[in-house]
Amino acid sequence: MRATRFFPACLALGGVLSSVTLCNAADIGPPQAEPTKEACLAAVGEARALAVALPEDDASRYFAERDLEQALTEAGNGEFDDCLEWAERATVEVREHRHTLQPGEKLKVRQADE
Repeated sequence: MRATRFFPACLALGGVLSSVTLCNAADIGPPQAEPTKEACLAAVGEARALAVALPEDDASRYFAERDLEQALTEAGNGEFDDCLEWAERATVEVREHRHTLQPGEKLKVRQADE
C-alpha cells in the first residue's frame, strides 16, 4: 500500500527523482491476496507441530499454545490475517525459545477463578 500512495508523486517528479528508491518500479507490485482459512489452518498446524515437539512443562510451549488458541479464535471470527499473525507469533516463540525456566522452577498457571 505504501508504494501505491507515492506512485503519483513519483510520476510527477520522475525526471528529477528517477534514482530515488521510493520511485522504484520494483516497489509497485500486484496487490497481496487476502489470507484464507486454509492458509491460516495450515500455519496453525505447522506451529502446533513445532510446539508439541517441546516438553509439556516447557514455558515456551505453554505460551505458543496460548497464541495458537488465539489464532483459532481469530480464524473463527473470519480474521484470517490476524490468525496468521498469531500463528507466526507461536512459531517464533518456539523457535527462539523466548520463555525459559531455571532448573527447579515451575510455571504456575492460575485458573480464572483464582
